[in-house]
Amino acid sequence: MPKSTPDQLSIVRNGLFVSRSLTADITDTAPNAQRLVKEHFGRRPLSAVELIVTSPKRIPALAATSQGAAAGIPEDVYADKLLSFTAKPTDLYSVTVIAPKNTIRILINAKRLRRRPREIGATLVWAFVEVDQLCRKGSLERRIALTRHEMGTHVLPKGKARSLHRIEAEMEAESREGHRADRRQGHPAEPAGRSRRRPRGSHHRAGRGRLTLRRRAPDLRTPRHPRRPAPLTNAPPPARS
Repeated sequence: MPKSTPDQLSIVRNGLFVSRSLTADITDTAPNAQRLVKEHFGRRPLSAVELIVTSPKRIPALAATSQGAAAGIPEDVYADKLLSFTAKPTDLYSVTVIAPKNTIRILINAKRLRRRPREIGATLVWAFVEVDQLCRKGSLERRIALTRHEMGTHVLPKGKARSLHRIEAEMEAESREGHRADRRQGHPAEPAGRSRRRPRGSHHRAGRGRLTLRRRAPDLRTPRHPRRPAPLTNAPPPARS
């Protein structure tokens, strides 16, 4: 059964072999990540969010089903279609999609985060920035138009399709900024007191960004190599005995 948390957020474990401990970690971390993003933007109420922890093999079908149903596409059409942004599901940490009944779904790649638990906080911040983006004016209509275009029910002119894809790329760059900021700040979305050993090779590819989701305290530590004072070149010579 879905586990409910504040702010219209539910978390679902999808798949027999999906880690229960990973799902528990995500359940603990998700409310903090959602709060950080809401406090940063502070412009829109977020829609109801369903976070699904699943395997990479299930992500393409879940994404197509969710967005196809939200776009009003017949089931016999979207059942055989895949969306371009899930072409390589094993490379994804998460993907955020529209869903029916004014809901947004975050599909989490359990296999990737199981191997890289230090990325849980940053991945969830990234995902909730995408949720915020989908709540903005015109975002739902744009995502519906692109879904219908890719599934062939309402094909757009090439120029229009390129324009919508360009906006989606700009939104992705913004989410990467949020992810990068969270990593620079030591994953503030993670609950206090939790420590994880960083696995080898756990680098998340992300673009440069300056989005600040949390103010950083000034660094009051003593520098490792403090600057030595300059010699006194005009000092008097030592007295002779």
